[in-house]
Amino acid sequence: MKFINSRCSDDRMCDGAGTKLKATIGWNSSNDVPSGTDDFGFSALPGGSGYSGGSFNDAGNYGYWWSAGENNSNILTAYYREMAIYAESVNVQSRDKNFMFSVRCVKDD
Repeated sequence: MKFINSRCSDDRMCDGAGTKLKATIGWNSSNDVPSGTDDFGFSALPGGSGYSGGSFNDAGNYGYWWSAGENNSNILTAYYREMAIYAESVNVQSRDKNFMFSVRCVKDD
């Protein structure tokens, strides 16, 4: 199994990982950040986020993916990964589970 950054943990940014995981197309352009290189075949697209009230935001600029881990201090929140148009990193945060973020399904061979 390949790891993008084996030193990345749930409480720090994964520097440079965002560029390597982002798809080469689909992201809005940003002059300050290189486009995605998709080095690992993850092809991360900026699907944005939705809210339980029905609004939807950030498509083209942000990608959010739920992690399998809940925030230990509060079972109503869970960890997620975030990639932004303006950053080369992957940010790790926690949020209420009523947010609509993307999920990535992996099939075991």
